[in-house]
Amino acid sequence: MANKAQKIKAQWYEVGIDGWLSVAFLSLLILGAVMVASASIAVAENTNNDAFYYFKRHLLFIALGSAVALVMMNISSAWMSRLSRPIFILGVVSLVLVLIPGIGVEVNGAKRWINFGISRFQVVEAVKLALIMSLATYIVKHKKSIQNAMIGVLKPLLMVVVIAGLLLVQPDFGSAVLLLIITLVMIYIAGARYRDLSLISMLAGSAMMVIAWAEPYRVKRLVNFVDPWQDPFNAGFQLVQALIAVGRGELTGVGIGSSIQKLFYLPEAHTDFIFAVYAEEMGFLGVLVLIGLFLLLIFRIFRVAREAFDNGNEFAGFMCTGIAVWMALQAFLSMGVNLGMLPTKGLTLPFISSGGSAIMMNIIAMGAVFRVSYENRKVHYRSRTPEVKA
Repeated sequence: MANKAQKIKAQWYEVGIDGWLSVAFLSLLILGAVMVASASIAVAENTNNDAFYYFKRHLLFIALGSAVALVMMNISSAWMSRLSRPIFILGVVSLVLVLIPGIGVEVNGAKRWINFGISRFQVVEAVKLALIMSLATYIVKHKKSIQNAMIGVLKPLLMVVVIAGLLLVQPDFGSAVLLLIITLVMIYIAGARYRDLSLISMLAGSAMMVIAWAEPYRVKRLVNFVDPWQDPFNAGFQLVQALIAVGRGELTGVGIGSSIQKLFYLPEAHTDFIFAVYAEEMGFLGVLVLIGLFLLLIFRIFRVAREAFDNGNEFAGFMCTGIAVWMALQAFLSMGVNLGMLPTKGLTLPFISSGGSAIMMNIIAMGAVFRVSYENRKVHYRSRTPEVKA
């Protein structure tokens, strides 16, 4: 066993890793840990009598996610493809379990967590990666059907409809929309006909609009998003406080730890609205750095996907594409909500927000990307050194 571990370590050392991908990933993790420590001090001291409770918890889940990511990095993409269907089925079953009293945990009227005793786990975070992997496997097997017939496009969408239905029962409208968009983008990249995608996108968009307007609280969010100042002390309070935080940051920010809005003015300051606290403490220049790190990360993941396609590993290419779209879209939606560009959706900022299951799954997804990057580099390494045995 020790010899095998040493051999794997030697292979990783010889082939190397994507340096820029690592820099972006580790920089975001470090920034996130610093911001969780800063943004959560007041609420942690008030609720747990420990100013660094959420920071310690965040570090713990980073460690757990890293451990699973290391395992992921030593599983070939071929095996990931084989495991994708059972993992997806397990994810759907877990979404059903969330709705069962005694198993699912309800917080603020939403049932999104399973209680494991020592901690709660938000199932949808794992379902995001499971869906992407399952879609990648489906696309590889049925690419011609997707490109030539409407039925080939409808089949994967049925998977998403099932998941979206379960998410809407929780309710979790934001995640349902996110998964739908990821699916449509992956199908588009697979070569689906424009007429098929246009028709399905219009139908899906119309359905989501009807669902959004069917619930009074969602309508209220939309109204408050347009003009939060019409009710700044009630329905528009959260967004108003976020905008005040962003405005206070100005060019260079008030300094790490010096945010005023996090002191019980801004709800969910260490989770959904951590970007507003970051903008207050780091300023416009800090925001540019954060956006730059996300752009670098996403660009490198797309490059890993392209190299996988060039090497004939289509599953890995589609999986990495899905992960890149997931990270990009969720980061955009989270920042957009904090800046008042989009209605509140309850989505965390990848790698930055406090939250056990979210940060864990973000890191595990990156483990899959690093594995594909390693396989790509291994192909190039062997092409440069033909004497190396396969």
